Amino acid sequence: MREGSWEGTSISGSILNDIVHGKILDMKVTARVAFYLFSFLLACAAIFPAESGAVTVGNVEIKGLSLISRDEFLDILGIRAGVEIDRELVSNGIKRAFLKGFFDDIIIHVPDGENPVVEVEVRERDFIRKIYLKNKTGISDKTIKDLFIIKENEAMRHDIFEQAKARLKESIANYGYPEASIAIATENAGMPHKVNIQLTVDGGPPLLIRNINIVLPPSDGSATGIGTTGVLSALKLSPGDVFNRMKLEEGLKNVRERLKKEGYYKPKVGPYSYKEGDLTITVDPGKRLSVNIDGNSSISTKSLLKEAAFFEIEDFRDEVIGEAVDRMLALYHQRGYAFAQIAPVTKSDAQTINITFFVFEGEKVKIKSIEFSGASIPNKGLKDVMALSEGEVYNPDQVEKDKDLLKDFYGGLGYLDATVKEIMVRVDKEKQTAQIVVEIDEGKRTEIGNVDITGTDAQTKDKLLTLAGLKPGDPYNELNVSDARFKILDYYANSGYMNVDVTVTRSVENYKASVLFKVVGGEEKFFGKTIIIGNQKTRYLVFKRELLYKEGQPYSFRLLSEERQALYKLGLFTSVEVETIDGEDSKKDVLLRVTEGNAGSVDFGFGYADYEHFRGFVGVSYRNLWGMNREGSLRLEVSSLQDRLILQYIEPWFLGKKLPLRTFMLYEYKAELDVPTKQILYKLHRYSITAGVEKKLSNTTKTEFYYEFSLVRTYDVKPDVVLTKEDTGTLAISGIKPAIVYDTRDNPINPKKGVVAGISVKLATFLFLSEADFVKAEAYGSTFHTLSKRITLALSLRGGVARGFGSAVELPLVERFFLGGRSTVRGYVQDGLGPKGPDGTTPTGGNAYLMGNIEFRTDIGKGFGLVPFFDFGNVWVRASDINPLQLRGTTGLGLRYDTPVGPLRVDYGVKLSRQTGENKGEVHFSVGHAF
Repeated sequence: MREGSWEGTSISGSILNDIVHGKILDMKVTARVAFYLFSFLLACAAIFPAESGAVTVGNVEIKGLSLISRDEFLDILGIRAGVEIDRELVSNGIKRAFLKGFFDDIIIHVPDGENPVVEVEVRERDFIRKIYLKNKTGISDKTIKDLFIIKENEAMRHDIFEQAKARLKESIANYGYPEASIAIATENAGMPHKVNIQLTVDGGPPLLIRNINIVLPPSDGSATGIGTTGVLSALKLSPGDVFNRMKLEEGLKNVRERLKKEGYYKPKVGPYSYKEGDLTITVDPGKRLSVNIDGNSSISTKSLLKEAAFFEIEDFRDEVIGEAVDRMLALYHQRGYAFAQIAPVTKSDAQTINITFFVFEGEKVKIKSIEFSGASIPNKGLKDVMALSEGEVYNPDQVEKDKDLLKDFYGGLGYLDATVKEIMVRVDKEKQTAQIVVEIDEGKRTEIGNVDITGTDAQTKDKLLTLAGLKPGDPYNELNVSDARFKILDYYANSGYMNVDVTVTRSVENYKASVLFKVVGGEEKFFGKTIIIGNQKTRYLVFKRELLYKEGQPYSFRLLSEERQALYKLGLFTSVEVETIDGEDSKKDVLLRVTEGNAGSVDFGFGYADYEHFRGFVGVSYRNLWGMNREGSLRLEVSSLQDRLILQYIEPWFLGKKLPLRTFMLYEYKAELDVPTKQILYKLHRYSITAGVEKKLSNTTKTEFYYEFSLVRTYDVKPDVVLTKEDTGTLAISGIKPAIVYDTRDNPINPKKGVVAGISVKLATFLFLSEADFVKAEAYGSTFHTLSKRITLALSLRGGVARGFGSAVELPLVERFFLGGRSTVRGYVQDGLGPKGPDGTTPTGGNAYLMGNIEFRTDIGKGFGLVPFFDFGNVWVRASDINPLQLRGTTGLGLRYDTPVGPLRVDYGVKLSRQTGENKGEVHFSVGHAF
């Protein structure tokens, strides 16, 4: 080794790793720790002389690395070919690598010479793949594994085995096995750096309950209300059971809750004692509390009793009774009973307390008018601010709140001295109406005269002034000033500056306010390295491509928050925590601590629909194939008329770009039913493959481009359905389908507001080896408007046109448009609306359609809803046949019940202007909204 150089040396971080990960913790080895540290520091002093210089790396060779990728490891170390390294950089890199939790030791050797090949040798930890349990107790396997502090997928720590055994033995003793013996053995799992643990738990002789003695207060035994038998029933323990303290505590809780249900508001259950098999429990139920409501009619007794929380807080003092009265009156005031009165009357004896709330409701009062005096602002604007509203019930509790709301409103407009002198309420008890007059003294308006910022350069100052949004002449508002301060702080926090403070100085003269923001302190920080902790299955590249920053970029809290949200959206992690530590120079290293969830799932369901009758599905999926967030799924759907098997694969980053590639393989059997005659119109077998990409243009807009190849065999076709020679036999259809979708809905399953609209075009041609040539375009748009808290107006319009090329203008049967049924025009049977065959009853479908829906979705409570609807539409054989005067209409009413996957739906639609031979209407069953 040359003098003044650190080349030709080896650096090991094993001692540092032991200390960092808490392996050397026993106070008895403090002297040994001190010796290790002293030796390590002496070694560093010898290896790294003060004047050591940097070396440019020629290449890097790594031995023993398997748990993480070479790319991730070198990113963490900061050592790559062509990079200058020195002792500090190498030391920091080793510290960062140990944070991964994968390594027991890292040795870095730097040979002499220019552009040396740096040799890195790592010793990786073993990880626990599986814990196998031999359980010789009455405790469940799951409980024992939960109590065991060593977990699967964690690093193997032989040093905590004794601690783990001691804790588990202590916990098992509470379950009734005080003499349990525990053994831990390890074995190779047959995979690199993976071990299995064999945990053996022998409970030994358990503590058993021979007798259970319930000690009740001196009485005839009826004081508890549930008696000894009731206590034992709620306790859920019997003689012969193991003395399980956990189960006993749960049983005592059950007894307590049972007594409360019986009306005892402050029962005492316990203490208990256990000696030589005898379990003795003391139970004192206390007094029974009976609460009654008398004189109420407009509000139910159940609703009023919810406001009396005697059993919840276990108290019955006068103050608690007074609070119950206040809450009941507040409930009456909310309903408009401004003059309601409630008087509590209490009676008690040795065993019971009876309280009756006598209610005088009075009359409901509605607000006839609200007027203002002394106000220059239009009355409508002031009325919109107030909670009290014309035509609504009068709530006297809102008067003082409205005073505060109006004062804040005026303050926001610059009227700093504005006061609401009085809100006068005149009630006409005969008409049950109230007239409200609000008297206001506005005072003079204060405006912003000058805004200035100090403590920053001129260019940044101009940017901050624009960002603050305060302009001379604007009304002075303290909230706006505070908001401007936070905007300035946010700017610095997301521009790489930490520990910045912004003080505000205000002065008002002649109703002109001068505002001065002073920027104080601040350290410029930059992003450093990123260390991912906790990923066992997910590969480094998945994280790397989601990072929103690069090393050396100005530090930003906002980017870290957005990055955390992006990782959550992958659906791979149950938790994502972001932490920063000081790195080299002015850099902040980022620690991403993740907990991986279960990437696999199985889902199934069954139901009933008006067309298919009974139907069901089962599916399996895995969304982290090869650790790359790739998703594969297989789904089987069956019903009386249709079977489908779908294999799907999703690549979220196609060609190295955030461009999801979706591939579907489908097998389908379908029998098309003519509902009125119960005859099968045709059958088909379809084999298809679809592949395409989706590109998100913004948060609301995305484009799609798909290619689809289908091989369809149509058979047993009724002659009245046939329009072209391609309607029977086997047909190959190959084409492309571009589309664009715009979506601003607040909830895709049950939207309350927003718009969803889209356009798609399908082109099938011989150029794609298709046996049918056609073009098919569809457009749709739906809009949702919240009319009130419980009513949503939903509107939809859909349409499509198509044309075949060559000898047949009509499309093949499997590509034609059909209408009628639960999701199109309700009141008609499935596919029953539109052109008919020669027999006048068989639907043939067509090349064009137009339809619309109007729904008033109302929430009637408890998850139920009523939906009046109006649908219209029709199908035409050719686009040139479209005639709006031929649109058919239906109306009806639907019942909804909300579920996590969408509302269960029952609709009854009635045809308007029925034609000869048509029935009155149809009932439809389904899941999810019609649109």
